[in-house]
Amino acid sequence: MRVLGIFIAIISLCVHSASSIAQSNFQIDAEKIELIGGTRPFKSDLEIERLSVDRYQVFFRLHASAPSIPPEFALTFRFPKDKVNQLWNSQTWSNRSFFSLPSYDRAAADFSIVSGLTLNDQNQITFTSDDRFDSRYISTFVQEKNDTLIFGLGFFADNPPISQMQEYEVRILVDLRNIPFAEAVSDASKWRLNDLFQQAAIKKQNDDYPVYSTWYPMHRNIPLENIARELDSLKTFGFKSILVDDGWRSLVKMKVDTMYDYDENSLQTMHLFNEKRKEMGLKLYLWYSLPFMGGNPVITKKFAPRYIRYKAPMQIHVLDPRYPEVRNHLVSTYANFYESWPSDGFWFDFLNEFYPNAPTIICDDLGRDFIDTQLAVDQLMEGMNQRLQKINPGIFMGQEFASAGPDQAAGQSFLAGFVGINSAAVVREKMVNNRLLYGQHTPFMEIMGVHPRDKSEEVARKLQAILFGNPHLSFFTTTLPEDTKETIRFWLDYWKENRKILMESEFEPMQVANLYPIIKVANEAKIIYGLYADYNLSLPLVVKQPIDVINAKESLLISFVVNHDGSGYDYEMYNHMGQLVAQDHLKTKRKNTVEVEVPSGGFIRFLPDATAGR
Repeated sequence: MRVLGIFIAIISLCVHSASSIAQSNFQIDAEKIELIGGTRPFKSDLEIERLSVDRYQVFFRLHASAPSIPPEFALTFRFPKDKVNQLWNSQTWSNRSFFSLPSYDRAAADFSIVSGLTLNDQNQITFTSDDRFDSRYISTFVQEKNDTLIFGLGFFADNPPISQMQEYEVRILVDLRNIPFAEAVSDASKWRLNDLFQQAAIKKQNDDYPVYSTWYPMHRNIPLENIARELDSLKTFGFKSILVDDGWRSLVKMKVDTMYDYDENSLQTMHLFNEKRKEMGLKLYLWYSLPFMGGNPVITKKFAPRYIRYKAPMQIHVLDPRYPEVRNHLVSTYANFYESWPSDGFWFDFLNEFYPNAPTIICDDLGRDFIDTQLAVDQLMEGMNQRLQKINPGIFMGQEFASAGPDQAAGQSFLAGFVGINSAAVVREKMVNNRLLYGQHTPFMEIMGVHPRDKSEEVARKLQAILFGNPHLSFFTTTLPEDTKETIRFWLDYWKENRKILMESEFEPMQVANLYPIIKVANEAKIIYGLYADYNLSLPLVVKQPIDVINAKESLLISFVVNHDGSGYDYEMYNHMGQLVAQDHLKTKRKNTVEVEVPSGGFIRFLPDATAGR
C-alpha cells in the first residue's frame, strides 16, 4: 500500500476491534494514521508493510525540491483504552503525555519503545521508531481522551538539527501481538538494533565472566599490592577477569610538566599486579577515565576553555569532544598508553559525561567542528576503535551499548556499584531494563560490593539482584567470614552452571507497575524464577523439567497455586549457601494454594515427574 502527496488535513485514525481478546482483528492502514502539523515545503510519502500477523512496519518519508529546515510535525494513532491496563516506556514520558493509567518510565534509555499491556503483562500494542539520526529528534507520547488512548510520535520539536535536508525517512514498528510484553519489547529492540546485535555477537567473549573488580577494596584504601597477594584466592571463586578501578591512576606519578607522561618507577606496583594476574590466567581490564581533567597545568592551559562542564564536587573539568584537537588528544593518549602498557582492554565510563544532560559551559566557538555533542562522541568512539584496533584487533573496548537506568549511585565519581541490601531493588530494576532492551548483549554492570560485616544471607540476596545479568563483584577476601565466601562461591557457580538459561533463554519480568518483583527464565531444560516480593506462583500439572524458585525476599513463605486436586510434587530445598536442607514430597490435597517456607536467599527445586514425557 502506498499513499503519495502532502497531508493537508488531519486523517482520523480508529483501530477497530471485533473482539476484546483476538488481537488479529486490529489492523493498521494508511487512512488510520493522523498527521498533526504541516510538512511544507516537503511532500510526504507513506508506505505500510505487514511483517507478520499483527505486526507492521510503517515508512514515512519527506522530500523537497531544495534543501530545507525539517518541519515540526507529529504522527498519531488511536487505540481502545479498555485493552490497556498499564504502560511502559524506555524513556521518560514527554510533556505532551497525559493519562491516568499506571505506568513505568524509569529506564532512561537512549531510544524510546512504548508498550501498552494488560494486568498480567501481556502486550496489546508496542511501537518504536528509527531514522538516520537514531531517533534523536523523535519524541513519543501517549494521551488519554475519553475511551481512547492516542499514541504519538513527535518530530523535530526538541533541539532539531540545524542543518537543512532534502530527504527524510522514518521507520515505525507497530506490534499488536498478544504475547508477553517482554517479548514484544525485545523484538522491537532487535528490529531497531539488529545490525549492532549481530556485530556484538561476533565480538562477544563469553569467557570473561564473572568479573572481579578492585573498586570496593580500593575505595576502602586497601593497597593494590595487598589485593595482588589475594589473586590466588580469586581463582577459587571462579573469576575469569579483573577490572581495575580508575583509582589505579592515583598509584602512579604523572610528570606534572608533561602531557600524560607517567614516571615509570611509579608503575612498579601495577607491573607486579599485571604479572601476578598473568600467572593466574586472568584477563585484565583497566578503567581509564581520561576526559576528567584535574589540576595538571600543561593540560589545563592547552585546552582551556575547551571544557563542556565543570564537576564541582571533584574539582575537575570535562573536555569538550566537539573540538577535533580534543578528540585527537584523547585517542592519541589512549593509544600511546596501550602501546607501552598493554592489557586485554579498557573500560570507558566517560562517554555519558560528555552528553549535555547537565548544564553545559557556554563559551566562544574556538574551532568546533560539531554542534551536536552526541555526534562528536560518536566520532570520538569511531576514532578510538580504529586507532586501538590497529594495535590489537581483539582489544576489548567496553560496553557495546549505553546502559539503561535507573541509576542508583548518585554522586559516585567513576564506577557504578552498590554495597547495601537496600540498593538491591533498584539494581534489579536496572538489570531488568537492560535485559529487556539488549537481551544477552546487556551492558548492565552494577558492581556488587561485599562488606566484611554483611550477613551471608544478605550477600546471597544481593547476588540474586544481579543474577540475570553479567555478575561483577568486589571485595577483599582476607576480611570476609567463611560463610560469606561459601555463599559467594555457590551463587557464582550457580550462575556459571545455569548461564545459558539465565542469559540466553526466554526472559520474562512480571508486574511492571511494581518494578518487576518476579522474573522468569525458561528453556526446554529448566525453569528458574526469581521472587523478590510475595507472589502466588502457579505450578504446572506435570513438572517436565526442574523448576528452581529462588526466594530473594526477606520473608520465608512462598505461595504456590495448583489447579488440580491431589497434585503432588517432589522437591529439594537449599539454603542461601547452597546447602541441601530438605527433600520431601509436596501434597496439595484439596487446597488450591499451598504455602511453603523457603530459606531467605535460598531456593526450592521441584523435580521432574517420573511420568513426564510418557
